[in-house]
Amino acid sequence: MNLYVRFMMLVLAFACACTSTGVMAQSVGPATIAIRVFDQNGQPLDNAVLELPIAPVQQPPEEVAIIDQISKRFVPMVIAVKQGQQVNFPNNDNIRHHVYSFSEIRQFSTELYADIPGDPITFDKAGIAVLGCNIHDSMVGYIFVSPWQHVAVTDATGRATFALGDISNLPPNLQVWHPWSTDPEQRREVSTAELLADGELAITLTINRPEQVFGFRALGQP
Repeated sequence: MNLYVRFMMLVLAFACACTSTGVMAQSVGPATIAIRVFDQNGQPLDNAVLELPIAPVQQPPEEVAIIDQISKRFVPMVIAVKQGQQVNFPNNDNIRHHVYSFSEIRQFSTELYADIPGDPITFDKAGIAVLGCNIHDSMVGYIFVSPWQHVAVTDATGRATFALGDISNLPPNLQVWHPWSTDPEQRREVSTAELLADGELAITLTINRPEQVFGFRALGQP
């Protein structure tokens, strides 16, 4: 075996060792950050909104976001949109609905309707809009309007992911919000310093899971 072959074998062995220990993992392709949110009992928590405050919205998406109405419920209960984005509220129930919001960032009221309402609603201020139905008091939904490009809502497994150009783009803190948190008006700031080696971060939130409520319920009340 000549010296060149031995040299190449050493180079390959070193590269494999670096990859297996994670030394080179961050330099290959974009960084995908996975975040899992759990409640105080260790149960996966869906409908949590996560924001990475690193890139402000320059141009709102042209895509119209959707909150449907099914079985007298807003589906999904929580959506996250970017500042300036439009939202529509199709009605897939066999009864009519009347969607409204008295929230500070956007106040509106639709006519009683079935199928598709009129023009979509534009949400051009950052914040949280709480939705209700003037016919069915137990219906409550939430629109989280973010001024940042990187915003996501956790799924049924409590997971949300972000694709970043580089791990160095990760901010020192992220923000998390949930409508059932003990203070639903506030976002919680979480350090990203505890990001695990495999690119995952676990967050625990203390929440009050609502019981089934009949009749009137104040908007935002857990």
